[in-house]
Amino acid sequence: GASSVLMPFGGRDQQTPAQAMAALLPVGPGHETKTCSVMAFGFDPYRSERNPFVGAAESVVESVAKLTAAGADPKLAYLSLQEYFEKLRDEPSRWGKPFAALLGALDAQLELGCAAIGGKDSMSGSFLDRDVPPTLLSFAIAPILAGEVLSPEFKAPGHPVYLFTGEVPEGIRAAWERFLTLARAGKVKAAWAVEQGIAEGLMQMAFGNRIGFRAEGDRNWYTPMPGAILAELTEETEDAVRL
Repeated sequence: GASSVLMPFGGRDQQTPAQAMAALLPVGPGHETKTCSVMAFGFDPYRSERNPFVGAAESVVESVAKLTAAGADPKLAYLSLQEYFEKLRDEPSRWGKPFAALLGALDAQLELGCAAIGGKDSMSGSFLDRDVPPTLLSFAIAPILAGEVLSPEFKAPGHPVYLFTGEVPEGIRAAWERFLTLARAGKVKAAWAVEQGIAEGLMQMAFGNRIGFRAEGDRNWYTPMPGAILAELTEETEDAVRL
């Protein structure tokens, strides 16, 4: 609608999907605001099925990373957790899945300093012999000025691309801080929170304006990296890894 700050698909060709929603806050008639809310989600059903604890923790990290990539300050983020699990019945192994997922989400919240202030759960995800995968989606939301919102599509050829990452949790928080410092200085033109790997992120960033990327060196191009952020910068930096 009229309050949208980020289009669902960005770039000249509208081919780069936005990872976050950003919209101006609703105000009364005759009033204006430059403050908007940014919201993003994190969840990978395959990782969650393999390990509900790790999957839920990475859902939290991924949702906050997407907020950060959109230009928001992760220290201002709050979460809403949406949970969906199989019918628990009288089977300890089934009860263990939501318990492990909630512990994983709590662990990530404590590490990142982000609190969940709401949510919804359902334990009815079974039909006959079919069950939903252990599902804990993290929705993160934070305030930001509209002029500070970043979109993910590459903006111009010739700009360097960097990877902001670190070990959980201190390294990731420090990488986000370095990224935001550059963003507030106007040195970040586009950013993408890594989901399925660096290669996927670079391709998504390239589609919107048909600006390619020349890969050099040996990288973990196809390894999921929850918490990592790809960024198109206006200049070189020593605060991240150049790709």
